[in-house]
Amino acid sequence: MSGGLEGESFLIAAGYHGSAFYGSQIQPNGTTVQGEVQAALVDLEWGGRGVVRVSSRTDSGVSSRLNLIDLKLDDQLMDKLDSQMILRALGDRVSPDLCLWGARKRRSKIPVRVAKSRTYLYRLDMIKGWRSDSDPVILEQACELFIGNHDFSAFSREDGDRSPIRTVDECDLWRGDDGYVIGFRITAESFLWNQVRKIASALMQVGRGSIDITEIERALGSPDKAPDFGRAPADALILWGIDHQDAPDSWSTKPPEVAAIPLPSHAEPRVVERWRIMALAEIRHLLESEWTRKLIQ
Repeated sequence: MSGGLEGESFLIAAGYHGSAFYGSQIQPNGTTVQGEVQAALVDLEWGGRGVVRVSSRTDSGVSSRLNLIDLKLDDQLMDKLDSQMILRALGDRVSPDLCLWGARKRRSKIPVRVAKSRTYLYRLDMIKGWRSDSDPVILEQACELFIGNHDFSAFSREDGDRSPIRTVDECDLWRGDDGYVIGFRITAESFLWNQVRKIASALMQVGRGSIDITEIERALGSPDKAPDFGRAPADALILWGIDHQDAPDSWSTKPPEVAAIPLPSHAEPRVVERWRIMALAEIRHLLESEWTRKLIQ
């Protein structure tokens, strides 16, 4: 996992509400997470004295409990500042939709993008057409098909010269105390563009009986013959955590049990729309609770 010359930098835990950003990486137009941090450096008059790198690329609308930001400042600032100073200086200058809730100084050769694994949560119950009475046994079987080393061409968007071969370490249902299927959790070292959202769309179709799990199996084996499974909405996706060699264990936490009011089966469209507004608020509250808990520890 060596990435080159060893250097000193700050590793920062960053969470954000996806609705406020056009993704994590800098864009020519639109507010991004990386762009907000760089603007804060300019406001501090450190604009030419720091380099900002983000661990995981997230699309517009995708939220994050924990993404990692690597901030390398010039030697004078690195010697002068500590982790709490960095959190206060930058945290006071970014929008409320971006929370910088942890920081540590590191000396490492490991680039911030090189992680042991990344974990996403997806709320299947927020996809239009989802059936809350979907069979969890069948859905669990469908999740298991994605585990292992596969060609995910049928479950991703073409992404330049990146290989479509990926290894999924875990993929299982995300459920509440009463067994209600909220969605699913998936963990891998890295993901392709739209991979989780396309997997979510396929699982939704399995849940409503539109496709059989054998169609997922065939798509993984022969992606060139696979149908288009669609792409689920971005606002139901959360980057939950990143396991990086230089990130402390205290930054990790287990997926929560949510869905205070489960989506009723065969609800009228207006009820579904109202319920979805509640679910979005629930995600926002969940993230704010997680960040606040970490900040006051």
